[in-house]
Amino acid sequence: MKITSVSCHMVTIPYKNAYRMAPGETTHKRQIVILVETDEGITGVGETGVTLIERGGETQEAIYITLKKYFPPIIIGMDPFEIGRIIDKLEAFNQGRTGFLCAKAAVDTACYDIMGKATGRPVATILGGIYRTKFGVSRSLGVKTPKEMGQDALKLKEAGYAMLTVKAGFDPKEDVDRVAAVRDAVGANYPIEVDINGAYTVEVAIPTLKKMERYGIEAVEQPVAWWDLKGMRDVRVAIDTPVTADESAWTPYDVANIAKEGAADTICLKPVKNGGLFLSKRMAEIADAAGMGVLMGSKHPLSPGTSAIIHFAAAIPAMHAVLGYGSPMERLVDDICDNPIMMAKDGTVSLPEGAGLGVTVSPEKLKKYTEELKL
Repeated sequence: MKITSVSCHMVTIPYKNAYRMAPGETTHKRQIVILVETDEGITGVGETGVTLIERGGETQEAIYITLKKYFPPIIIGMDPFEIGRIIDKLEAFNQGRTGFLCAKAAVDTACYDIMGKATGRPVATILGGIYRTKFGVSRSLGVKTPKEMGQDALKLKEAGYAMLTVKAGFDPKEDVDRVAAVRDAVGANYPIEVDINGAYTVEVAIPTLKKMERYGIEAVEQPVAWWDLKGMRDVRVAIDTPVTADESAWTPYDVANIAKEGAADTICLKPVKNGGLFLSKRMAEIADAAGMGVLMGSKHPLSPGTSAIIHFAAAIPAMHAVLGYGSPMERLVDDICDNPIMMAKDGTVSLPEGAGLGVTVSPEKLKKYTEELKL
């Protein structure tokens, strides 16, 4: 089997409500969807995108140009089953292994979709086997006033979410007030965590997080800047709550360095930021071997990307049983599939059925939300 063509679509869908976190605010989800054709008539769907500009500088436009102009000549003629060689080729393109991660993720996911469709198997089986088929779902709370976040938290708890993440990284006192308001709203035994998105310094993080610990937080995600692994370690040593690396954990090399530095208890994987499923699996195995936990985040994908997340989580034995995302319909006004991935009424999400990713893109919806590149 050989790849014969790649078509690329720049897709933008509005959020139901503006999403605010420490690095900025967005009102639209900006994705790239690719369709990879083969000489055997099988088409693979790949998805990637951004919430805000990524650590590596990738934007929706930059990803689109990469996937439209630069990657097709590299992968056309290659066998999608040779995913390791494909990733090696794409990494050789920029003389390194840390660039174009979001763009690589789209190619990677499309190849796994092709492998699954060609063999009649779900992607999770191709990744190594299905360890679980059902997950709880957590939900992050975009930044609002403490009162509003408390109200939102109670609604989400009642909707069946297994855990909530309080976004912080602004004024430390207001951040503590937000955590207090959420705890007051959901009660004493409901799990909440805090995500700083790298916005604190060590000097701010330690005293502020100690105050937050009074409210029973499960974990602290990315308390300081992604590049400051010593600072991450200093925070981890100073507080009692487990520390999660997200923005610090983009590549397998990042995970190895986090482990060497003792900078985190867990890592948060998001296949879009980590270069796809192949490299994400490598990262999960490194973390597990180093004694770190593995969590699954998202970056709010559409149904193809959501399915990829669930398939990946199902195939990783070390994966936490609560995922950071369940359905694009949680946050977005629409999807590109007629039958989008949906959460169950009990707040859980299940592994999609069928070969490959198990999703079918609607040509009408893809056309509706595709935008032309404007520079």
